[in-house]
Amino acid sequence: MGASISFDSKYRLILDTEVECISTNTPTPAADKKKTEGGGSRNRSESGSGSGSGSGSGSDSDSDSDSDSDNKTYTVKITPDIISYIRSYLRKNQFLDEFDLITEIDLVEYKHAPDSALVFNSDSISFNTNNQTIEAVGEWEYIEPENSTSENKKSKSKSRGGRSRDRDDDDQNDEVRYKTKDDDLPVSEIEGILTNKFEEYNKTREFVIHESKNSFLVMLIKSVEIVKA
Repeated sequence: MGASISFDSKYRLILDTEVECISTNTPTPAADKKKTEGGGSRNRSESGSGSGSGSGSGSDSDSDSDSDSDNKTYTVKITPDIISYIRSYLRKNQFLDEFDLITEIDLVEYKHAPDSALVFNSDSISFNTNNQTIEAVGEWEYIEPENSTSENKKSKSKSRGGRSRDRDDDDQNDEVRYKTKDDDLPVSEIEGILTNKFEEYNKTREFVIHESKNSFLVMLIKSVEIVKA
């Protein structure tokens, strides 16, 4: 039987990290924004074509489509400069907020009561250059559903006996038995859930750690390991 999450222990979440470079012939969002603010020649050109004939705008669309197909994506070596980008990104509220969302696991589909959740409260998040992983240290917390006292009410009702209608109601309630904080939460299962959640962010290239004129660097989380700190 595998290890289970303990709520009185510190844990380390070890995130296996890669960085991809996506080069493109079109400006990155940041570069495009600068041109918009500065009123560059590209903007004036697009503005002019917008007031032209329909065939002109169609040509622009084809051009954009061709540029998108020329984008190149490749994994890059994590150099000192990239390490600096990663560490800077890990301190941003944008990443910290997303990390909190990812490490909050809704437990309903795992036979726990509605509104119950497993939450990782991180004390620190850092990048380890030795094995090129992100490490978050903190504790797991079990969030009880608001109506958690209902189970106690049921047991008290059963102990008193009562009318047959009460007993029938109790029998129906017995059909739904939710897991609680005292039930095992396998570490391997939580690792799998988190890895899948990070994979969704990988697909959309969510964690952009650096942008330049014609390329941007994206941080990917490939797997998650949970160990006691």
